[in-house]
Amino acid sequence: MKRLLFGAGILLLTACGPRHQTLEQHLEDLAATLPAARIGIAVRTPDGEIISRQDTLLPLLSVFKFPLALAVLEKAAAEDTPLSTPVTVGPEWLDADTYSPLRDSLPASGGSVTLDDLLRYSTSLSDNIACDRLLAYVGGPEAVERYVREKAGIEGFRIAASERTMHLTPDNQRINVGRPSAVCALFARFLQGELLSPEHQRRLRQLLERATTGANKLRAGLPEGVVLGHKTGSSDRTPAGIRIADNDAGYVVLPDGRSYCVTVLVIDSPADDAANAAAIAAIPKTIYDYFTENR
Repeated sequence: MKRLLFGAGILLLTACGPRHQTLEQHLEDLAATLPAARIGIAVRTPDGEIISRQDTLLPLLSVFKFPLALAVLEKAAAEDTPLSTPVTVGPEWLDADTYSPLRDSLPASGGSVTLDDLLRYSTSLSDNIACDRLLAYVGGPEAVERYVREKAGIEGFRIAASERTMHLTPDNQRINVGRPSAVCALFARFLQGELLSPEHQRRLRQLLERATTGANKLRAGLPEGVVLGHKTGSSDRTPAGIRIADNDAGYVVLPDGRSYCVTVLVIDSPADDAANAAAIAAIPKTIYDYFTENR
């Protein structure tokens, strides 16, 4: 399997050529709208080129639930486990101080949830308890990083914390990191059907395209009806009011059938949530307009 290698100062992907220099400048201009933040951006164009800025290891937050979903589906396929298999979610999982529609749907004693429902809660609703139950199923955060590196063939991720661990202190929300270009590469391999069985591919696309989070981020920058599959991620704020990360990443299918992948990671922003979301939304709008005007 061909590997996409992201090392120190080495990016073995096609660099932005002259054809896309205008888009590259537009992205730089948009990033300047939040001058106090670091903004990592990567775009994998319909012709396979990568445009990126601030392409360093940046906090992912719940964006890491996308590679988690891939690792879960890989394990289920390898072990011939139906997604209808029930999984016990006992009371020891039901932390009160975390975002979890799953917890709110269960009695205090816990209950049984199918593997498919855990994926739906974690991926489409960004549920933290469902995420941690799936992490236990695959063998922990390290198993997700190993899947990305060995099965997907992509370097540029470091995943070592569960949601429970990340919520212990604000600084723990910096543990799971990735390069914007690596996130794009993973979405691209998935979208091209290179990672999962057709059945699991269809299901994960449904979950990503039905995501309920981030309506004011990537989704807000695209025309109504345009296909977007994505995973958001946002952190707590530090005592000084800094948002550690406000993220969105995924793929867009253009009306003519071409597709591109985009990752936007807004890091250490003192701006309010509305300003962060507006900066994120302006980026897919610019990219969409560029690719629909330059066929």
